[in-house]
Amino acid sequence: MDRLAAIRTFIAIVECGSQTEAARRLGKSQPAVVRSLGELEKSLNVQLLTRTTRRSALTPEGEQFFHDCKRMLADLDAAEARVRDGLAATSGQVRVTAPVEFGNRVLAPALAGLMDEFAGLRLKVDLTDRPLDLVAGGYDVAVRIGDLEDSGLIARRIGSMSSFVCAAPALIDRVGRPTTATEFGSLPCIGIDIAKRRFGLVWRFRDLGGHPFTVRPNVVFVSDSVALARRMCRECVGFGAFYGYQVVDDLRAGSLVPVLPDPDYPVRAINLLWPPRRPMPKRMRAVLRHIEEGIRRELNEIRGYGIETAD
Repeated sequence: MDRLAAIRTFIAIVECGSQTEAARRLGKSQPAVVRSLGELEKSLNVQLLTRTTRRSALTPEGEQFFHDCKRMLADLDAAEARVRDGLAATSGQVRVTAPVEFGNRVLAPALAGLMDEFAGLRLKVDLTDRPLDLVAGGYDVAVRIGDLEDSGLIARRIGSMSSFVCAAPALIDRVGRPTTATEFGSLPCIGIDIAKRRFGLVWRFRDLGGHPFTVRPNVVFVSDSVALARRMCRECVGFGAFYGYQVVDDLRAGSLVPVLPDPDYPVRAINLLWPPRRPMPKRMRAVLRHIEEGIRRELNEIRGYGIETAD
């Protein structure tokens, strides 16, 4: 027995005054209405209605049950309406996470546009370079660079980028410009070590045949801050490996320059991730669309620095 459907049938019988009229209102056959009421009374082990061929009247137990069920269904209908309104609204909170530098340099304009267009939207943004459990953390949208774990999230590739080595012109004048990647094993270099993952302490390249290889640079300065590593690179402390978006302003200004001739660096994907939800709330669709469009727009403005947008 569908208990909720049986309760709705019972309420219709009471409000309509007869099983025949209730069947007409519900679009059911009269035998189906009679059977539903009988199953409900049997499950409760009480008679709710006294029935004649023409009319139905509530028993004392039936009258109490009727009023209780009316209140319950009113609350249920209100809850369903709130959910439907939430799915159709662009208001509410959305949690977003992205790498620190990417969030500040690439994602920020899209977030500002979102807040400007949707007044009822509340964004909770966590910028961090440390690994996060996106599902356990309750994040709605995440930007991730590089290989993805099998997390059950939906992923859309929106671009790609490679890291490359650059340096201040004055440092090149002082120690010379390297011509091969292996030279970084003896030249002064700057390392980035975030959450002990040591990604920035092993530099990745490709040889002329397209085969990947790694170099352990001679790290004389290491930090968990990309901003500080970039500053030290400008200050001639050493050579540094960065993503294009992290140093594009310095490259344009000439305070940093790429150092290897026509290097072939491994490419990493830029992905937008979100948990599967059906149906997807309107605010989520709006956030995903604006973030993707905003990231593509910003990436297109800095193309040519190891960055490409996906089709």
